[in-house]
Parts: sequence; structure tokens; C-alpha cells
Amino acid sequence: MIILKDKKDIKFAPDTFLNDYEWESHGQYDSLDFINPNVKVLSVQFSKVGEKSYKAFPNLEWIIVRQHGFDNVNLEECEKRNIGVVNTRPFSQSTANWINQYIRPNDNVAIVGYGDIGSKVEAVNYKVFKRNDSIDNLSEFNTLVVAVQPEGNDNLINDSVLKNFKGKLISVSRSNVIDNYALHENIDNISHAYVDTLDSNLREELLETKKVTYTKHTAFEYNFTYENNTQYFINLQTTIDKCLDNNIDNAILSRGERVLF
Repeated sequence: MIILKDKKDIKFAPDTFLNDYEWESHGQYDSLDFINPNVKVLSVQFSKVGEKSYKAFPNLEWIIVRQHGFDNVNLEECEKRNIGVVNTRPFSQSTANWINQYIRPNDNVAIVGYGDIGSKVEAVNYKVFKRNDSIDNLSEFNTLVVAVQPEGNDNLINDSVLKNFKGKLISVSRSNVIDNYALHENIDNISHAYVDTLDSNLREELLETKKVTYTKHTAFEYNFTYENNTQYFINLQTTIDKCLDNNIDNAILSRGERVLF
């Protein structure tokens, strides 16, 4: 049995979607005040997974998150319950396209983060900075693209980075990755900042400079639609198949075999 929460995308699923399985679709705030021991897979988009879900599905094995982040799922609690977690990362191309609209052919681009999104950034002249690479000296670049995951990257773009950079800042990372105090302090160095998520600290002051465009976590929707997007649902069904077979090789949190006593 499969439960899919958040109906925004599922309502556009093709008629052939999950035909071989028993499954139900629920809205984000629909009640789960029932016990269904047959549910093995729960998929959410933005809904938080908490105690109600664990009680509703006592034999849950996998949680599939239909987005790039997974901070709506408590990994520690999942580990205690031997629940695996995986995300489908469906918006990498549309998010990269949002970045690409701001890049010009003559830009010299520093790309911080080279995962699903960063690897799709289209730039003629660029250098990739991966985890543990020093990014303190970006003086040779006029464009900085930030596409790292939020976990372990608090204030990665800080004063030591921004004081040595002059040019355009483009970020699709979560708000904790950029130190707003450092951005405000070095705003004269920034020709313009295109930021998809922006921390509340000094947010209004940054917007008042007219040098910051804040898109309120909508970059993933750039020219993206669920309608007739068969690949989106093919990828989701493939992930569900692999979870039911316990054959996930790119899990955020893996699970072992259940031990029976």
C-alpha cells in the first residue's frame, strides 16, 4: 500500500500511474487519524512527517520526498524506526533554468555546489567549487552561483567570501547558507543579488537597497508544469518500485532488513 500526500502534482498523474499498486492520494492537511499496517511507502512533497504519520503507518519502510530538500522529515526519528528516506529531486532542470536566465555569455562564473542543479548551470567560462574547496578568494569572477544543500552549510557565503567578490550573486540555496549581515555589509560589492530564499534577518534592509531580487522560494517552478510531464511521474514510480524492492542506491537515509524476534 502506498500513500501520496500533497495533491498539487498527483492530480496531473497519467492514467497509467501506479496501476499495478494499491494507493491513495491525500491533501496536505487531510487527517491521517487511522491505522493502516499495510502502508510501506509514504510520499510527500512539502508536508511534514511527524508522530501522526508514524502512528498511522506502523510498518512504514520508506518515505519519498518529491522535492530537493528533506528538512520536512525528521531523519533521527526515521533512523530509530528503520525507515529509509529518499528524494526524487524533480526540479533540478527548472531551477537551473531559473539561474541560467541571469547568466550572460561573457560572465566568469564561480559555481558553489555541483549537484543535480549546479551541474545543469549553463556558463561558458566557469569554475566549480565543491565541498571543502576554499572559496575565500573569488576576485577573478564576476558571477557567483550558490547551489549547495542547507545541511552543514550555515553561513557558507560569509564576510570572508563576499569581501573578496565583486559582481552578481545568484542563489537557490536555503536561507541559512548566506549570512545576511555579511551580504548587507558588502552590498556595495554586489551588482545585483538574485536570491530565491532570503533569511528574515536584515531582509527588509537588503530589499531597500534595490540590489536584491527575492523570489520567495519559487525558482523551482520556473517554466515548470506538472501537466503532461510524464517524466516526472515516471521518475516517481521508478523510485517507488525501488523502495518496495529495497533497492535504493542513492538514499538520504538507508534502511536495513527488519529484524524479527
